[in-house]
Amino acid sequence: MEFSLYSVALRNAPTGLTRSVSAAVAAIFVLAGIPGDAIAQSSTGAVSSAAQQYQADVAWLADDAREGRGMESPGLEESGNWVAKQFEVIGLEPAGDNGYMDPFTAQVMIPDPDQADNPHGGERREVKAFNVVGRIPAGAANRLPGAIVVGAHYDHLGMGGQGSLEPDMEEIHNGADDNASGTAALLTVARELVGRSDELRRDVWFVAFSLEEKGLLGSSTFAREPTGGLEMDSVFAMLNMDMVGRLTDDKLQVLGGGSAEEWVVLVTPLCEAAMLQCTIAGDGFGSSDQSSFFAAGVPVLHFFTGTHSEYHKPSDDANLINAEGGVRVAGLVSEVTVVAAGLETPLTYVEAKERQSQRMSFKVTLGIVPDYAGPSDGAPGLLLSGVRPEGPAGKAGLERGDIIVGMGEKEIASIEDYMMVLAETEPGSTMPVTVMRNDERVVLEVTFDD
Repeated sequence: MEFSLYSVALRNAPTGLTRSVSAAVAAIFVLAGIPGDAIAQSSTGAVSSAAQQYQADVAWLADDAREGRGMESPGLEESGNWVAKQFEVIGLEPAGDNGYMDPFTAQVMIPDPDQADNPHGGERREVKAFNVVGRIPAGAANRLPGAIVVGAHYDHLGMGGQGSLEPDMEEIHNGADDNASGTAALLTVARELVGRSDELRRDVWFVAFSLEEKGLLGSSTFAREPTGGLEMDSVFAMLNMDMVGRLTDDKLQVLGGGSAEEWVVLVTPLCEAAMLQCTIAGDGFGSSDQSSFFAAGVPVLHFFTGTHSEYHKPSDDANLINAEGGVRVAGLVSEVTVVAAGLETPLTYVEAKERQSQRMSFKVTLGIVPDYAGPSDGAPGLLLSGVRPEGPAGKAGLERGDIIVGMGEKEIASIEDYMMVLAETEPGSTMPVTVMRNDERVVLEVTFDD
């Protein structure tokens, strides 16, 4: 079979990359148990066993019994335990701090219902949650250093409220697409790759993140303090699946395609082989867990089948999921994982540039990526998980890991304080920004762009 973009993409690709992608294309028509002729069928056609399993996984996670998998709910804890059990059944090695579990605490703003018109109303308090972490060790004889992280978040909005697009409706938000679909895809990729460990030249880590809906808390904690002996500077790439259950007309968004120079060359032929029309673009930042890794200097991709009218509403239910489509996306992620695990040279990380869209709510931007989990010791301040070099913060000398504790004359105890200062700041103005860096107070002069 001839693939026009495949030929063009590989013409100028490095030899090692060409060899790895070609091997993946040869295998991609038998992804996760789907024969090649079934890949082109819609979810109304013959349903593969992999799709049946996928649909069952989504249905379990998005059942009313899980109560929407909201923060601190029994349904969320039950879901995390269930994912850990699936990891065990699949055959992943435990890679958390406590078996498969990676417990963490985070500071979360709890809204005050009596201050509904005040976005900063409420109180901050500590909450407990856990990620679920498993691993497939590289089984190839010529293994390489580093690891691939494949992730998806398993939490959702519970009974609605903050974050819901129907906030006045206290109903279960099952979050079938967001993100039972991604969690089911994570399990599908794990089932596929555990039987192909002899093809893996790097270890592959599987992480089901919690509290994504509260500000990427699980992934930011993991990126700051990875478990199981993993070091962030050894993470070769991170692949995130968030909302992959509504594939329509074979169209798939692969966000973060600009986070490494090689991604388009690598992913394009794999998409064509899977008969997916992929749009591969964008830097690594966005409103999902790949952002935490991109801010830490890791090339990332976010696989996403698109928005829909049920997003963040009680109507996002399992009966609307395209199970065959979800398995096809998982199959693509499996192949990208195998190819990336076999690359002998590092991906070329591309830092994000300042974007005008980031100024939508404010006249100015500081050019930082907040770590919403906050300082690990619970101290007040705004922890930075990333700093854009060309933004005001980067030019002033702020660094990843700094904790902003003051801007101008105002103390910064939380992201809400930071947002209030931004809302009052005019372009072209200069102010001192005080940060805690290695237990020392550092004051830097920041000039906001005109």
